[in-house]
Amino acid sequence: MLWLFSYRRCVTVDRRVGQVRIDTRRFWFASSTRVLSTDQVAGIVCRAQALPTGFPLWRVFAQGRPMLDTDVAFYFVALRLRDSADEVPLFTVLESLPVEDGLLTELTGDSDGDRIGDEGATRLLTQLREYLGLAKGRQ
Repeated sequence: MLWLFSYRRCVTVDRRVGQVRIDTRRFWFASSTRVLSTDQVAGIVCRAQALPTGFPLWRVFAQGRPMLDTDVAFYFVALRLRDSADEVPLFTVLESLPVEDGLLTELTGDSDGDRIGDEGATRLLTQLREYLGLAKGRQ
């Protein structure tokens, strides 16, 4: 319980000044701030991973279905710097993946439709790319 809410990261992009400010707080007494110029940023790194969320027993008998059920993915987002091989971690985005339509879905009409499952992360990355000036293709 002590670990819960003991870590906070705040990322601020100031387009007017051309800076990215990353404030990190661990527990309530240790904090650090890193300021980067937007000119130092070469790109955005995003790694995605689906998380297995359950192993229902009926999956053992289901033909053609994966053994592990996954309905959540997380996206690790970092900045790649120009003059270094380092990546500066920003945040992790958790997003629910679409679920196949079943009997209950058909009854309620609440379908995921054409949803892929990465729409929220894609919107966030597009906005971050625009804020950093990477969308224009900086020289």
